[in-house]
Amino acid sequence: MAARNPMGPPPTSVQVQEKVDEIHARRLAAGDDDLHLWSDTTADVIVYAVRNRRVHRHIRVADARAALLLIRDQRAQLDALELEALEACREDPEHRVPWSALAGDMGLSSPQAADQRRDRLRVAVAARIRHAATDPADAERAWTLQNGARIRSAAAALVRASVDIAAVGDAEVLDVMEDLDSCLDGYRASHLQHAALLHYFGALAAALGEHVATIPAVRTAAELRTEYLAATT
Repeated sequence: MAARNPMGPPPTSVQVQEKVDEIHARRLAAGDDDLHLWSDTTADVIVYAVRNRRVHRHIRVADARAALLLIRDQRAQLDALELEALEACREDPEHRVPWSALAGDMGLSSPQAADQRRDRLRVAVAARIRHAATDPADAERAWTLQNGARIRSAAAALVRASVDIAAVGDAEVLDVMEDLDSCLDGYRASHLQHAALLHYFGALAAALGEHVATIPAVRTAAELRTEYLAATT
């Protein structure tokens, strides 16, 4: 009997965020009355996409397809958590839980099945780590989400300093500030918006030239973008 084809690598974190943003944009365009219930947590997005059905059928189908990718991501994350739980139960010789007990906890038929499950999880989790390490976009998303509060704070400081910025800037500077303000106004703590704000930080610094150092908010934003580039390139 031929072996089943193993599942491919889980989606990257960038793909996950793109699907989350795609579902939100589709529901927003459809005028979904339940959008006030929205949460960007992936598990919540899955539930929302599948169970909030007061939109046209073609939207529900598109959202359900997107949810399948998100579910694959969540399954991979659960695999990693399951492996951590198993390793915690087995790592300490003084408090090591026998495989027979773990098999019962896991709903498996034998101690051997539980041990084999751990081995399969180790292989799957190692493959996920290797896959993420080879995807530069994944590293970028991880950085922007980890530093999201700093990015938003730097953007808000730029808006507060807009009068000082306008005093030394030209039309290009004003255009960048307008784009940044619009991006911040629709802020949803997503990777795409964090990346957009970082782009505006760089564009603003380039447009201001020697004036960057004279405005603390601009200097901070420029330094944050430099830190981002150093961490992800």
